[in-house]
Amino acid sequence: MNPMTELGLRFVRRPGPGGRAANLAAFGATAVVALLVTFLIAGSLGLSQRSERIGWRSADKADPATAIGSLNLDDDQRVDGHRLSVLDLAVLRPNEVAPPPGFDHTPKPGEVFVSPEVAKRWSSLSKQYGHDGMDKPTGVISDKGLSSPEEFIIIRGVQTITADQHPQYVSSWNENVWDSRMLGLLIAVAFGIILVLFPILSLVGQAAGVAAKRREHRLAALRLAGATRTQVLWLSAVEQAVLAAAGAVVGLVGYTVLSPLIAQIPLGGGRWYVGDITVQWWTVLVVLVAVPVLSVISALIGLGRVSITPLGVVRGQTRKGLSVLRIGLLVIGPVMLAYYGMRGAVLPLLIAVGFAALAVRVVGPWAVQLVGKAMAKAANGPVTLLAGRRLVDDPKAAFRPVAALVLSGFVTGFISVFMPSGEDDPTFNDMRIGVALLLSLVFLTVAASTAAGAVGTALDQAAPARALRRSGVPLSVIERAARVAAVVPVVAVGLPVVGFGALCGLALSGGKIATEGSSGVLLLLGQVVAGLALVTVAGAAGAPVLRKASAN
Repeated sequence: MNPMTELGLRFVRRPGPGGRAANLAAFGATAVVALLVTFLIAGSLGLSQRSERIGWRSADKADPATAIGSLNLDDDQRVDGHRLSVLDLAVLRPNEVAPPPGFDHTPKPGEVFVSPEVAKRWSSLSKQYGHDGMDKPTGVISDKGLSSPEEFIIIRGVQTITADQHPQYVSSWNENVWDSRMLGLLIAVAFGIILVLFPILSLVGQAAGVAAKRREHRLAALRLAGATRTQVLWLSAVEQAVLAAAGAVVGLVGYTVLSPLIAQIPLGGGRWYVGDITVQWWTVLVVLVAVPVLSVISALIGLGRVSITPLGVVRGQTRKGLSVLRIGLLVIGPVMLAYYGMRGAVLPLLIAVGFAALAVRVVGPWAVQLVGKAMAKAANGPVTLLAGRRLVDDPKAAFRPVAALVLSGFVTGFISVFMPSGEDDPTFNDMRIGVALLLSLVFLTVAASTAAGAVGTALDQAAPARALRRSGVPLSVIERAARVAAVVPVVAVGLPVVGFGALCGLALSGGKIATEGSSGVLLLLGQVVAGLALVTVAGAAGAPVLRKASAN
């Protein structure tokens, strides 16, 4: 076995002082990443499977002269508070085409097929829909022909559908057509993935960057002892890959265990069939490969300075300042959203949202550095001075633990513009559920990132804190400075980012606010309160780690 591979595995098994906490934080963060990635992939595929079963109902591409049948859909009925769809189906000419999904034969005139939920209520519904005296429907549609186990639908065979009913003409009962509602949900999911992608990537970076300075010093010592750049990078890659692979496995298992609960989410008109969101073998392969690879890449990027200037790491040399040119990235996203917003071009809009979120991630460290300089210059006490110097010396490391939280502010600001009411509108219902789901995913990402960041920051600050304690600085001052250095980026950078997110949302909507009532304001207030609460809790959790690590 390669000596560096063996040494990397040894570091995982015996990480040394503070290393166990760092490994557990990295492992837990990676497991959350794997769970979220699996959820997003499985959910997108689940929408596709649901559409495949019911898409034929939306088909309308055939020539009336050659079509084998016609359809007329009325989805504006209500039963016990549930939306009921009534689909009339007429066979225009004899054919041997396979019946619609979920049917044993194509409905003939006078026949009625219903979903299981309608079958339960058939005695009260048969008269209402012109089938008085029919004790039971002709058949019950199987799972293969339904979008959800809770779907309410009646499919009636009729002799003909008149022209004034605007029939849909079909050439097959199994046409590969996207259901309009599922397609709308898939587009919304695509925007949701872009919005949650950067918090997830920040969590990946946080998982790889836990105790980054501790690792820097350890690997820099190896470089000074004669290890080559390639050996040092390989050692770090092995260590991170093992932790990330273990986290990916746990994340996949966690998703599998949670699948029955996830299936209860009433999106797209009802709950999901568990089979729709069950992970496929290739999904498992993608997660097991992608999560460790991303973690390793993130770790190696963070160790570039070790491979080039190990002496600078050991001496604690201050990093080069960040350029103000980063702020120019903030313009690209809003301009693209404003330009493409009214044109309905989905892909450019997704790219624009991605640019806006990327700008927040890139500009964040520069903003932290700017705030740190102002704090250090205006400091009138040791706490503010220490916190300010901490932000200035390594703004990237200071921003990393709160990056996901700051990005969540962008997400909240963006979606606060799109929160319409409308209890009976299925699109609005899906939007509200989608917003709640997106915020839940973001909050889970932020919580995991903040927790891992609290441990990582405490371990990173152990050496400076130890030096300060030996020079006579009270531990209480050191801990207060650490808390201030954690809270300031959230307030000074996070709050403007919320406004930037709202600006991007307005650019997309053409300046129109779809939110009605006070829901948008409450959402923004909730973001602020939740963010401050998370940072406070994380600071309290990291204090014992800092206290113990700096006492060694």
